[in-house]
Amino acid sequence: MKRKLFFIINSLKRGGGAQKITSDLILRLSKTYEIYILTFQHFEDHYPIIGKYYPLQEYSESLTKSRDFLKFFKVFRRIIKIYKLIQQESPDLIISVMDLTNIYTIFTKFLFRLNIPLIISVHTNPTFTYSQNMRYINLLIKFAYSSKHVNKVVTVSKEIQKILENDYKIKKNKLQTIYNGIEMEKIKKMKNLRINSYEDLFLDREIIKFINVSRLVEVKGHKYLIEAFSNVKKEIPSSKLFIVGDGPLKNQLNKLIRKKSLIDDVLFLGFKKNPYKFINKSDVFVLSSKHEALPTVLLEALACGTPIISTNCETGPKEILNYGKYGILVNVMDSEDLANKMIYLAKDKDLLHNYSKLSIERSKFFDIKRMAKKWNNLIEFLANDKKNT
Repeated sequence: MKRKLFFIINSLKRGGGAQKITSDLILRLSKTYEIYILTFQHFEDHYPIIGKYYPLQEYSESLTKSRDFLKFFKVFRRIIKIYKLIQQESPDLIISVMDLTNIYTIFTKFLFRLNIPLIISVHTNPTFTYSQNMRYINLLIKFAYSSKHVNKVVTVSKEIQKILENDYKIKKNKLQTIYNGIEMEKIKKMKNLRINSYEDLFLDREIIKFINVSRLVEVKGHKYLIEAFSNVKKEIPSSKLFIVGDGPLKNQLNKLIRKKSLIDDVLFLGFKKNPYKFINKSDVFVLSSKHEALPTVLLEALACGTPIISTNCETGPKEILNYGKYGILVNVMDSEDLANKMIYLAKDKDLLHNYSKLSIERSKFFDIKRMAKKWNNLIEFLANDKKNT
């Protein structure tokens, strides 16, 4: 009989990195385990869902809104629903994903004294995510993650593991890093599909094509990327910048583009279900983020064999690129440094070719088969450990 795994995550809405990774992991684990998924929100445009699915619809407000958190009965109502579904399905192990979901799950286990192994998966650097007006979340994380009700805290990068150990005082033996993985075979197929929009530009070898794939929000640092590209354009007149993604800052960024007289050279492509074919046809992938955990899009750029320039965020990119061996790291929020590196790389054809080969080489380290095997080993260890106690 298959073991039962009970996943809890805020949603599987398409567009989120943690949501995509979780969906891909569930697909892999479903070959070995019976899967149950509980989400706090449901969206029509979601990643594939495998197994028995329980979307909670009655309460979608965020725990981060203090006025909602103080309405204790609403929070407790959600906890009761989580408990009832866990009791109904009687899983062998619970896997909770993302910090706020993790807090709910830990308190559910605590309040109802559930004797089921719990793994919590951390996909962000909480120091940045919950700064300023959400500091109480940091206190909750510190208390909840270190409690005896959590069997293992899985982080997506070693740097986040260090932060949880040093700043949040989580015991080292409770922490484990499992790098996110990507579907290599799927990307190989999708990256070679034909581009319909802007096909003439992507097929024109005279154009130097820079590409960024990310949601249009402040943390992704598009302002610095556009400012950097303004300087690149002066040195490389044939260059263009393509930005794949949507978000609330689009109008603001368009104003900056007009101000810099780049209206024909910085092109917004919108959200794409298959960004790989655009990344594959580009000369350089540029990540300009202020903060990241372990950006999936960098893994995807590696798999496409595209040379990478990335900001050296506190966590994430430096581990993916092995501290500069597999791509170029630049200072965060430094348009001048970014522009210089973009010009330097784009002008050197031999260097571009070398980094392209290095991208393919490095991508093999992040194959989803590797990630799934590590998760499988951890699940079996905890499930067997419970059985023997």
